[in-house]
Amino acid sequence: MLNYLIATVLALLIILSLKIVLRSRNLPPGPRGIPIVGSIHKIVPNFHETIPLLAKEYGNIFRISVGPRTIICLVGYDIIKEILVDRAKEFSDRATSVIAKLCRGESRDGIASSPYGPKWSANRKFLLSTFRNLGLNKRGIEKTITSELPHLVEELHGCCRSGNLVDPSLALEYATLNVIASFTFGDRYDYGDKRFLELLHINNEFFQMSRVLRAPTMFIYSIIPFLHKLVLFDSVKQFAKAARKILDFVQVEVKRHLHTHDPQSPRDFIDCYITELKNNENQFMTEKGMEMSIMDLFQAGTETSSTTLRWAILFMANYPQVQEKVHDEIERVLGLQREVRYDDRMRMPYCEATILEVQRKASITPIGLVHAPSHDTTIRGYDIPKGSSVFISYHSMHFSPDHWKNPNQFDPENFLDADGSVGNRDAFMPFGVGLRRCAGIEIARQELFLYFVGILQKFDIQKPDDVKSIPEDPIVGLTLSPHPYKVVLRPKF
Repeated sequence: MLNYLIATVLALLIILSLKIVLRSRNLPPGPRGIPIVGSIHKIVPNFHETIPLLAKEYGNIFRISVGPRTIICLVGYDIIKEILVDRAKEFSDRATSVIAKLCRGESRDGIASSPYGPKWSANRKFLLSTFRNLGLNKRGIEKTITSELPHLVEELHGCCRSGNLVDPSLALEYATLNVIASFTFGDRYDYGDKRFLELLHINNEFFQMSRVLRAPTMFIYSIIPFLHKLVLFDSVKQFAKAARKILDFVQVEVKRHLHTHDPQSPRDFIDCYITELKNNENQFMTEKGMEMSIMDLFQAGTETSSTTLRWAILFMANYPQVQEKVHDEIERVLGLQREVRYDDRMRMPYCEATILEVQRKASITPIGLVHAPSHDTTIRGYDIPKGSSVFISYHSMHFSPDHWKNPNQFDPENFLDADGSVGNRDAFMPFGVGLRRCAGIEIARQELFLYFVGILQKFDIQKPDDVKSIPEDPIVGLTLSPHPYKVVLRPKF
């Protein structure tokens, strides 16, 4: 029986591979692969570094194969702008992947992983309109974040009162998660709340388990796309279980809201979505879409912001000369007591440039979420089959000497013009670009600036005495995150 199954799988793989070859004889160039397996081993595990390196050999558009699947890698600002801006609709689909199905179900509901089309459009538009209807315009977002900032500062004070070294990770996760919780569930959590700690734990578990993406077992699922329906290897099973725990938490919250729902007095995103479902005015709005959209908000909105802030504290410890300039500007504009406002960034160019440089240098989403063409098409003369995975190397832009004065150094001057003001940088895309740009971009921008300035207003950040430099090589998973570290936090008052 086993031999029959293996023979059937191999035959299907050969047929699929032949179909691709026959359909597209003019694919982009790329490294030679291993029969059946493909050439994916050429870019893993550190794909953020290897993709730009391979572009030097094969050009700014090249091909990697994973069994029967084709991956198109795009490197450099010009071609990325062409595809994501000039041809946005054509390349705004999402590639079908086992990971997306395990996290968001076979139909890939929600926003982030949803196929481009009316279902995705309806959920994204509803999310953005709900932001506005709940008062989460720029001022509303700022109020939510600045209300949370004192709790973050107090938590950090508590961590350093005993004189111990501080790992800032949990405090940053508390603060970023509460901003999303306020919008989604209608209220913030106390940092010691059991439900809050449970949500934080399962979200962290999910991202820790995401390292399975680099495991050989994951490539087997890429080679045999239907295998996940038959069997899940243990590591992949644990990843799917972590995603399921988040969904279970969300479903409990939805049930709680159903019992107390008042359409005349919406408290949060869930209330607004329930009202939309009860009105039954949009066939593309479903309970599954609501649950998956909430998961998108939590997983994208907490992990990316908290990880970026962890990098920010690490860089401040490693580059005291930059931190000194940040402190000088804060003391000149705010002093030690006045609460930071988002508008202050207009008078604090060095602080703003520093947080932008953190985003560039950390480049925590080096290829973002995978794009796909909605139909057979071409890029610069090469055939690109429908359903191909398109990897966008944002990392290549963020480290290009053609666009940055000091691409490999941490240097806020990369964002400052000659007159000292913060300038626009076309090759800077930390939130993506085009139709699939991050829907929560305004929340993220304000969180990063307000939390960063709020922390630096209250603390000096130093490396431990016995540490020459905190390592800056990342842990590679769904994001590029720093290795666990500890710093010395010295209160400024």
